[in-house]
Amino acid sequence: MSLPRVRGVLLRHPAFRGSFRSGQSQSFSNLVRSQQQLLCAASSVKVTSRGNTQHRVVLLPELPPDTPKDNPILRIEEELPQLAMVSEANCYYGLGKALMVYESAICRMEDNIRAGEKDWEKLLADLEESRILLEAVWNSVNLINIVTDKLDMDRFSMLSKRAERAFLSRYDSRTIFDFISSDSVENVTGEEKTLLDRFKLEYKNQGYELPEKKYLELNANWMKRLLEAQRDYRFKLSSATQRFRHVIRDPTIVREFPVDLLRAMAADSTQPAKGPWSVTLHPYIHKKFMEYCPDRRLRWNAHVANVNRGSREMDVYLNASGQVKDIRQHRIDQAVTLGYGTFAEMSMATKMAGNVENVFSMISSMHSRAKTAQEIELASLQEYAETRGFEDGIREFDVEFFKRKQIRTLYGIEEEGMRDYFPLPHVLKNIFMLLEEHYDMCFSLLDPKDTDRPWAEEVSVYKVSDKAGNVKGYCYLDPYIRDDKGYQGGDKGWYIPLRASSEVVKSKPVGCIVMALGTPGYGKPSLLSYNEVEELMRLIGKALVHIGASRKWAETSGRTGVEWDALNLVPDLMTHWLSVPRFLQSLTSHWSTGEKLTEEQVENQIMAKKHMSGYSTSVELFKAAYDLSFYSGEFESEQYQNLAERLTPQYLVLDREKEDCFPLYFEDMLTGNWSAGYYSHLWSKMLAADVFSAYWEAGWDSEQAIAKVSKRISDSFLTSGSAVPTAQLFREFRGRDPNPEALMISLGLSEHRVPKTRKNKT
Repeated sequence: MSLPRVRGVLLRHPAFRGSFRSGQSQSFSNLVRSQQQLLCAASSVKVTSRGNTQHRVVLLPELPPDTPKDNPILRIEEELPQLAMVSEANCYYGLGKALMVYESAICRMEDNIRAGEKDWEKLLADLEESRILLEAVWNSVNLINIVTDKLDMDRFSMLSKRAERAFLSRYDSRTIFDFISSDSVENVTGEEKTLLDRFKLEYKNQGYELPEKKYLELNANWMKRLLEAQRDYRFKLSSATQRFRHVIRDPTIVREFPVDLLRAMAADSTQPAKGPWSVTLHPYIHKKFMEYCPDRRLRWNAHVANVNRGSREMDVYLNASGQVKDIRQHRIDQAVTLGYGTFAEMSMATKMAGNVENVFSMISSMHSRAKTAQEIELASLQEYAETRGFEDGIREFDVEFFKRKQIRTLYGIEEEGMRDYFPLPHVLKNIFMLLEEHYDMCFSLLDPKDTDRPWAEEVSVYKVSDKAGNVKGYCYLDPYIRDDKGYQGGDKGWYIPLRASSEVVKSKPVGCIVMALGTPGYGKPSLLSYNEVEELMRLIGKALVHIGASRKWAETSGRTGVEWDALNLVPDLMTHWLSVPRFLQSLTSHWSTGEKLTEEQVENQIMAKKHMSGYSTSVELFKAAYDLSFYSGEFESEQYQNLAERLTPQYLVLDREKEDCFPLYFEDMLTGNWSAGYYSHLWSKMLAADVFSAYWEAGWDSEQAIAKVSKRISDSFLTSGSAVPTAQLFREFRGRDPNPEALMISLGLSEHRVPKTRKNKT
């Protein structure tokens, strides 16, 4: 039974035969509409039919017969998703059904516009239910792909791309574009105006405002070439990443390695202490290996393998320099064709920063202090290494190894040794107490039975409500590592928004936190490192926004539609609670004795987190500056290699290895979601630190003042979703535009002084 296909399908129907013979193309909307008519008339057909026209064989896609009654993944009316009952076939056919229902709703929207409908709100309302269905099914399938091994990866990848195209079909209709560009929507206000502006921007970036010749040039030329270059780049970088593997057989080398790293490297994960152990370029394995490997030659080997990916020297057939040039050129072609000066300018249209100048202003205000601190830190690290018998100069692949040892010497903090003080049940209990006290979000554990049970026994389900008992939504927690589960490392996880909130269709949000923590056993609970606690706080921050920001429309609720550079404001904000000694101490309780960390140990842990922040911040500033410069400058004026050579000494103290082929392996900039937007990581951290500094200004001894700050945060950043621009929320909260001073203070790169505030003029 074939999966449904809509876009680009040629239907065997008399209405189309003439145009097929003459070579004319049908619009996507007409094609879908005719397909839906055929499918409705032939709903009893259960196999793909095949026939011949004068010119070609034509395939008629099948509408899956699945209904909520026989496919649990389609039951979005239920309080909780019934994911334990979902099979692989349910995923494929359920998602196929949902995407075709959504495309059919787009067609009805076009029909209603042609029939004379002028009410934008009514048109959106007719689309809302099918949107929530597609989102819920698609995200549920993504979750099942992460937490189980039920799905065939090739078919899942194909269907996921198909679902993405279907979801974006609302921005691919000439009828809808003409309507939103007409006088009929002049008087739209509120959240509907927010969605209208979003539609207009998306249609502009799709080229609908261009003359036909320019539109074809954009979509048939530049975008096609860009996608081809990105596809080839991904293949080459992925191949280069996967080909590196170094096997360690000497147990003395891995003697100090943490158990979770050994488990990821071992040939048999159930016996992590038994070799051999494989070093790969998996991000978590590579990062931890560079921290713990005592053999400098092996560290150099792994580092060079990582930074040499995509170069001609590594493999002439995997050389990605041509693709990097093409991606840069075609991004510029895309932006110029659409009327922007550069691709960076185009990217800023969806960012809070607004323009490139504001971003460079942030970077320059942080740069000098970060680089000065970096020079001091590296000089100190060199001295420390020499006291340990090191006789060479510190190089890039030495930094993380000696940094870990220096932290242990200066602060007495060993990441693995601190685990005993962070048992997961105790950490969760105190985090939930914080959320209830400050943000009116109460997490209560449920015990679902039968069809509502989760997909694994260790998965917990929480009902989220306010103190008055009003249910806001539900949140799953799948915390432990399993053999059939995705793995990003112990300190990296996912938050999956399984169901969006919508007042229009009375939908309550449901989400899921997925981590890969060590499993409990023999009377010992799962024990977390400080970095894992930080990641848990970050993921809970994502859940707070998704569940707390319930708006009229699904597209303005939760984190959907929030500017990319403000997307992690609340998650980063939650991690700042770990810099409050009283709260951090409340999270600690030795798993066997119940003993808490002393005040001195807590302060040392906070200081250890800031250690060498000048170095790490400078690296991030360099990447952000390079990314923006890469997409801002003229293609011919400065080649990407020359740009790297110019910026590297401005931001970084250590020389790069001669094998380093930056930016050929900078995937986030070239094919990820952060093209001309890598600065967003720093921008979100700047916003979070600035917002959290309101607590420090209020004074931790004043419970009333602290409660007032929490209430203001809850009423703005936790509940507004994307209905209100983040820049407006921030100005209302702080009385000014953001600045990086609070972030520099939180990193220990500036003196602890209170940032200036001013009141809004009335």
